[in-house]
Amino acid sequence: MATQPPAPNPLAEILLTGHESKEFDYKAPMKWNEADKGACCALVKDILAMANTSGGFIAIGVSEQPTGYSFDGLSPDQAKTFDTTRLNRFLQSYADPPINALLRKVSHDGKVFVIVQVPPFPDTPHICQKEYPGVLASLSLYVRTDNNESAPIRSAADFKAVVERAVRNRSDALLAAFRSILTSGLTSPEPSALDQFLAQRREARARFDQINPLKDEEPLLGYLEVSFLPEVFDPQRFSLDVLRAAAERAHVTYTGWPFLFIHHARPEKTYVIQDGWETLIQTKDFGGYYLMDFWRLQQSGFFYYRTILRPSVRQLEQGAVPVANLQYIAVYVAEAIDCLIRLYDGLFEDSELMSLDLRILNADGRVLVNADGALPLWDAYTCRIPEIVIERRFSLAEWRAAVVDHAVAITKEIYLRFNWPQPNLELARNAITRMFSRQW
Repeated sequence: MATQPPAPNPLAEILLTGHESKEFDYKAPMKWNEADKGACCALVKDILAMANTSGGFIAIGVSEQPTGYSFDGLSPDQAKTFDTTRLNRFLQSYADPPINALLRKVSHDGKVFVIVQVPPFPDTPHICQKEYPGVLASLSLYVRTDNNESAPIRSAADFKAVVERAVRNRSDALLAAFRSILTSGLTSPEPSALDQFLAQRREARARFDQINPLKDEEPLLGYLEVSFLPEVFDPQRFSLDVLRAAAERAHVTYTGWPFLFIHHARPEKTYVIQDGWETLIQTKDFGGYYLMDFWRLQQSGFFYYRTILRPSVRQLEQGAVPVANLQYIAVYVAEAIDCLIRLYDGLFEDSELMSLDLRILNADGRVLVNADGALPLWDAYTCRIPEIVIERRFSLAEWRAAVVDHAVAITKEIYLRFNWPQPNLELARNAITRMFSRQW
């Protein structure tokens, strides 16, 4: 069998851009230390400016030399100080509205670098709400200039660009409000896009509760629930034929069981509902564990998915303990992101924001386990809340650019809610890499 070339690393490609722009900036090696406010606020200024322009990336560990850029990398002590939660906590004390940046580490040529992914503002530009002398000015609006610098807005052209982006982002909501006024004479706006997508999620949940064949096993079964919410709500945005083709495109097998399951030998399992498609598959695997997937893809672009956490407990065993397998969780998250990208590829512009809402249901008392679901971890890491909720929103292009890193970051948040204070993320990353290599 011919050896396949290694898959390209999108983060390494970003790192090696080789020039700065409004959407990309290099920073010399540094340690993230909130006590060194000058250095931290300098990075905050760049994040504010990039978010108010068009979003982008900041690569840390590259210094500028007279002959070009030197890819120095970070020392181990510097690299370990960078953490997404820690960065955002500091950032949000300066940004209004808050910015949720994503921090990722990438290895290149035996060196470690940090890449900060900055999302563009959705509808309201970010104001610097606190001053730091010589670096940040209170109540200033920072943008990336034509010289690829981060500076308070001064030119009419920069101001116009920010206004145009804000208007473009809010135009759909404004048009909906105007349509309501013209057609009904009422001045109150229509429900927001989020409200309407959440209404579709409530309907999907109610439908699952109605047809769930394993209701009697609820006390022991854990569920993974995933929802994809586009930015704009249009109940008739896509035809049924277009949606079916998108679902077929997203039907990909990495582990022997597709995330978005279409039973081609049983076409009746995927059927048309009033405004989209629906599927319910329920069976058992060779080990006697339950397998069940339920999903809906609606003409608005809304996607809902519910599956049993694998491997499920053997319900007939005396004294069975609810468990969650740490590798399967990582794989679920990566499959969900991969599904989002495949499902919406060609349906939406790459710049459109896509929200992923991921939940683990019946989580209270569930124990995180390793390997085949039977081996405990070093401690009994147990969830103490009934539902784990993780939400992320990025453009379709941003989701596509860093699937593994997004998946690891989300998986980390899940592990923390199982009271695993310092989770081993290499286990998650290895599981995801093996899954995409179809070695699972």
